[in-house]
Amino acid sequence: MRSCTRKSAHLLFLSLAAAVILISPVAGDDYKYDSHGKRDPFVPLISIDRPAASRLGDVTSVTDVKLEGIASSPGGKMAAILNGELVKEGDRFGDIEIKNITKKTVTLMIGGKNYNIDLVEEGGSKNGL
Repeated sequence: MRSCTRKSAHLLFLSLAAAVILISPVAGDDYKYDSHGKRDPFVPLISIDRPAASRLGDVTSVTDVKLEGIASSPGGKMAAILNGELVKEGDRFGDIEIKNITKKTVTLMIGGKNYNIDLVEEGGSKNGL
């Protein structure tokens, strides 16, 4: 009699566990993080998001170029990271030529036309507001 009761209890437990698993929503579907205007700590500072053309040599439009950072040496020479590649003034990649790099902007030429790409500060705002 005891084994029958024990088997029934196990069967009831397994049935309830299966029902809970099948009925419960997938974790995270209903939760949205509210950052209250601050950086979301769950989003990496360095992402793997890339433009459609990930290499500079494959770029066909300025919208394919992603400015990831600008650095200067103690001697005043400037460098930038575009689409994951370190570039300096005068570099050429396919149809792109790096014309000028300042502390906040990279000027490049694509197909004979100049474009300025501004560095966006953390939070997406250049003026800190």
